[in-house]
Amino acid sequence: MTIRSDLFTYLQDFLLRRSGLVLSDDKAYLIRSRVQVLLRKFDIADINTLVMRIKRQETGDVAKALIDEMTTNETLFFRDSYPFKALTDIIFPALNDANGMHAPVKIWSAASSRGQEPYSIAMMAAEALPNAGQRVKILATDLSEQAVAYGKSGIYSQMEVKRGLSEKQLARFFSKQGETWQVRQDLKRMLTFQTANLVEDTVVTRARSYGPFDIVFCRNVLIYFSPEERKNVIDRLAKTMKPHAYLLTGAADRVIGHVSKWESTMFQGKRIWQLQ
Repeated sequence: MTIRSDLFTYLQDFLLRRSGLVLSDDKAYLIRSRVQVLLRKFDIADINTLVMRIKRQETGDVAKALIDEMTTNETLFFRDSYPFKALTDIIFPALNDANGMHAPVKIWSAASSRGQEPYSIAMMAAEALPNAGQRVKILATDLSEQAVAYGKSGIYSQMEVKRGLSEKQLARFFSKQGETWQVRQDLKRMLTFQTANLVEDTVVTRARSYGPFDIVFCRNVLIYFSPEERKNVIDRLAKTMKPHAYLLTGAADRVIGHVSKWESTMFQGKRIWQLQ
């Protein structure tokens, strides 16, 4: 299945404009593999017909479904472990010292995918902070409507809960329902799920209505943006954060904005960023 070169060029521009995703010329194979499910779902004959349909209606169902397929990545609970360990060892104690043991703690999981990251944050808060259920509010956002709906449901398969969760955490924070596991309501109440696009300036206003934030997670997403857009996203995140708030990114990400300024602390060989 071959995609026409002019339509591939259009797709590169469309995905960059709508999601910030940089699709290089050597990634045509990625488009071909991701659209197979869409061809079946929408009963479309081939990839070129699908792209032309998106071109005619960029806000239609097919366009949204393509963005979902291209931007939804596999994830797991407590991915990479060190950001969550940093919460209990560095960040939560610092916030308690600065603001007191009863002050609200506001957190944004800015690329929450199917919800494993924000639920992992909530579990760490419940284990480490007094009165976490009343103090901690977590905004979980993702570009993918499908991923947001999945996370909001709080229902995970046996395979998903086995990836990253201890038996103790599973027993405390989930209840078994047939072949699946449901996040308990006391944990779910800490979270609000919303769709949000980090490459749009409107995300600042939307996110700030839940903030300003003490902590922002933006992990495993910046690497897909162009260097210029990455700086824009960093500046947008900064506008939603309190002074000296913490930013946790992918291990390889360097946090540099056009106007925002940051310093870093090393933890387990990785950088934890703090807004200046």
